[in-house]
Amino acid sequence: MGHNGLDFGMGAGTEVFPCDSGKVIQSGDNGDFGISITIQHSWGQSLYAHLSETKVKVDDEVQPNKVIGLSGSSGSAFGEHLHFAIKPNNLDSNNGYLGFIDPAPYLSFPSQREETKQESQNPPQPTQEPPKPEETQPQPSEVPPPIIYGPEKQTESTQPQQTENSQQPEAPQLPEVPQSSPEEIQKQVDEKLKVELDARRQKANEARARKKEDNLTKIFNLVQSKRVVTNDEVRDFLHVSQSTATNYLSEMVNRGMLKKEGERGGAKYSI
Repeated sequence: MGHNGLDFGMGAGTEVFPCDSGKVIQSGDNGDFGISITIQHSWGQSLYAHLSETKVKVDDEVQPNKVIGLSGSSGSAFGEHLHFAIKPNNLDSNNGYLGFIDPAPYLSFPSQREETKQESQNPPQPTQEPPKPEETQPQPSEVPPPIIYGPEKQTESTQPQQTENSQQPEAPQLPEVPQSSPEEIQKQVDEKLKVELDARRQKANEARARKKEDNLTKIFNLVQSKRVVTNDEVRDFLHVSQSTATNYLSEMVNRGMLKKEGERGGAKYSI
């Protein structure tokens, strides 16, 4: 599965700022991107997805110091984070990501570069160890008197004798700890990562399914109140794209919840 941007892990409710000045051309629900904002710049477009809330509306002019939304986990998100993507004006529609490209080469972190530069210009000076206090030799008066053993304590029974054939006791052998190879370690890491991603993907699919059923219920209630609705009315009611509204209505027709009259742009839906 491809990925047309960068993910920045951040807790829900974190303020999101635009990467450059521009004009808001999309704000609100955006299918799998959840609540998102798309900004048109002089060089192309930037996308901020999986938000919990938007602070701007379509046609607003924004600057880099303006808060445009709050991070979250809406849409097909595995967790709370910000999905950031860019689409240049000279896009390649055949790249598999609808013109989006990897934004990493265009991002810079001057604070980190300045810190590295300052460290190279001012290398840390080696610290001098404090002088060790001079060891004081005990005065002759302080030396304890030697212990004198009497002849009766230096008997053969009390003094072990070393012989040529005597053997020193062997040190106990510690069991060898098996060492894992780098390949085995990487395999274990990959397995844990796969389990975590599968769990997050399942959680995201469950959230997407609940949201879909909730939107179908909203559409059904709308049709009950208006008797007849069109694709455009559903799109504006749910703040979704034209294709998403079409998919919702087709699903309800297939389930027998709605009846369809007409085709294409003139289609109408009723109970």
